[in-house]
Amino acid sequence: MADTKELRQELIAMDENEDKAWWRPESSHGYGHLLPAGRSQWYLCAALCVTLTLSLSLLILMPSRFGSVDRTLSDLERSVSNLTESVSLHLSKLHEKVGSLEMKLSDLKRSVSNLTESVSFHSSKLPKKGEVGCPDGWYLHNSSCYFFSAYKASWYTARDSCRDMDATLLILTDEEEWGFVNRISNGRYFWLGLSDERTGEWEWVNGSPYIMDRSKWVPGQPDNWAGHSIGGTEDCAHISISGKLNDNHCTVTYPFICKATTNKAEHF
Repeated sequence: MADTKELRQELIAMDENEDKAWWRPESSHGYGHLLPAGRSQWYLCAALCVTLTLSLSLLILMPSRFGSVDRTLSDLERSVSNLTESVSLHLSKLHEKVGSLEMKLSDLKRSVSNLTESVSFHSSKLPKKGEVGCPDGWYLHNSSCYFFSAYKASWYTARDSCRDMDATLLILTDEEEWGFVNRISNGRYFWLGLSDERTGEWEWVNGSPYIMDRSKWVPGQPDNWAGHSIGGTEDCAHISISGKLNDNHCTVTYPFICKATTNKAEHF
């Protein structure tokens, strides 16, 4: 028992000496110095175990964290893809709407152009400042009034009807007037005051000579044709569908055009 007691006391003394030696500055000679065995080694072992435990925990948690990041990235990519498709769809619809609006704008411009032309044309029939207007059913153009009949008559009857209205079966004087008459006649036949019946030479109804201009006639006309069954030849001129002149028998019935100056229009 004495030996056992002495041994226990020696161990306690060694342990105390080791603790004291641990805290003495002279006991540490650098990082390569081995720590004394005992309680200090137990502390070191415990720290190492804690470090290993933390490292193991990190190794366990990192895959889970990376998996969460991957899922987040996948969700973001899906959201971006959906957003891209949505934007593309909206852009496509927007382009369609723009195309539709451009077509409507083009139609509107065309309508405005037609309306402007119509207003310009009809305004030409209104009396200008200082001018006398034309009667109802007559067209005003450059200080003259024009009557486009809605009924048909022979060339002779047309001539006389115009005279009865203090007007003249149409005598064309210039290119501008030709254009005006063609716009109103619009591809319809009309007698005008041109004939070669009296002298064999083409002249206006007022007796003034007509200077032949083949460009104003239908190709191959006038031909003074006599092959019809009504006798005689074609001695009177009319405006044809093309807006050019053609000769026909004077007894054929067509609508006709009368012309009067605005000062004469006061007496209509």
